[in-house]
Amino acid sequence: MTKSDVYGDLGLSSRETAVWVKWLETILMTLLFLAVGVWLNPENPLFIGETFPWPVLAALGAGLRYGFMMALVSSSLIFTGAALMYRAGVVPGDQLPYTWGVGILATSLLAGEFRDYWDRRIEKLVAANQYRHVRLEEFTRNFYLLKVSHDRLEQQLAGNSNSLREALRRLYSEISHARGIGLNAETGALIMRLLVRYGQLQVAAIYPINDGVLAHQPVATVGRGKLLDANDPLLVHALEHRTLVSVQTEYRDNRGDLDTQLLLAIPLIDSEQNMIGVVTVEAMPFFSFQPKTLRLLAIMSGHMADMLLEHRQISDRTQADWRHFLFQLARVNTDARDHNLPSTLVHFGFNSAASAAHVQQMMQQMQRGLDVITQPPEAEDTQIVVLLPLTDELGAAAYLQRLADAIQHQSGRYLESFARIQQLPLGQKINPSEWLERQQKEPA
Repeated sequence: MTKSDVYGDLGLSSRETAVWVKWLETILMTLLFLAVGVWLNPENPLFIGETFPWPVLAALGAGLRYGFMMALVSSSLIFTGAALMYRAGVVPGDQLPYTWGVGILATSLLAGEFRDYWDRRIEKLVAANQYRHVRLEEFTRNFYLLKVSHDRLEQQLAGNSNSLREALRRLYSEISHARGIGLNAETGALIMRLLVRYGQLQVAAIYPINDGVLAHQPVATVGRGKLLDANDPLLVHALEHRTLVSVQTEYRDNRGDLDTQLLLAIPLIDSEQNMIGVVTVEAMPFFSFQPKTLRLLAIMSGHMADMLLEHRQISDRTQADWRHFLFQLARVNTDARDHNLPSTLVHFGFNSAASAAHVQQMMQQMQRGLDVITQPPEAEDTQIVVLLPLTDELGAAAYLQRLADAIQHQSGRYLESFARIQQLPLGQKINPSEWLERQQKEPA
């Protein structure tokens, strides 16, 4: 919307009118009123002393149409014409009445001033409207650009969830039902299926490591890969440094002449630092070959190795819950230290076994997918330990607040009145197992 549109809607002339048109129209309108006065009332063409001074309409119209300046011009023309008429003897009397002249001047200038005032207000509104119109167009373009980008992102990520919490939850639910001990064909196929799901691997293989020796045949594969070269520099580098290695990291280390058939190699290392296998990847989509996805694969590989170690060591299922907790604690602490994934360990000490059982029941009702809740086997039934993976101190405080609110709502008691609560953010220099032993010895 332009100024002309706004002025047209308000029934006012545009300020864009040419200057010569203003002067011409003002002069002609004033002279027309003076001529009409001479024609209609030749004895008193200025209507001095009569009911209404009709020449004032010329100055009033000029002021309303073009503002203060043109009102002054029209009034000056009327005064000039009146003076000439008095000199010619057309108008009766010896001199012009001052009240008549001041009335015409005041009326016309007042109308012109109000016209200028509203014109300035309309001009400000037009400027503000133009600014909003420009911003609206920018917002509209950005909105549609964002919408198109969002639609394309949805198409790329359709059916591909890279949520770490979801990946680990699915990992524990599927590997826990696998049969066999260690890295075998069944567990290898399950691990490969999860890696393909969350890493979009196209050509990859899993090779077991027995007594420090890399096997020649893989236990699980996807795609048609080439025969593995045990002296592949990327594979050797990954096994020596016991960490995920990709061609990206190698090229960043100025190894542009690296002769390898692999994109990346992922050692399977459990929380006891035992290397049980290695995942070799020859092909994967370009959009998946990024630090975020590689980090997810490295974390999942560590958890997979821990699950295989847990199955191997807890064959009799004695104290299975506590051993499972210790495995999870070691792995989560490693993730917090090496990958900066926040996690929190919480110890509860109660004044009675009944209170501990009641609170544990409440915890199980509000348990999240990755939370681990158990009781130390060597301690009394008055202690509970909770591991909160992927939860920082603020998230742990929110968890404790929800637990306290649920207990107060159900029993009317405050959690702090019958429980001693201690927290430990993982990933620090403090050994979580030693910290737990100290907490178990302290009275509630």
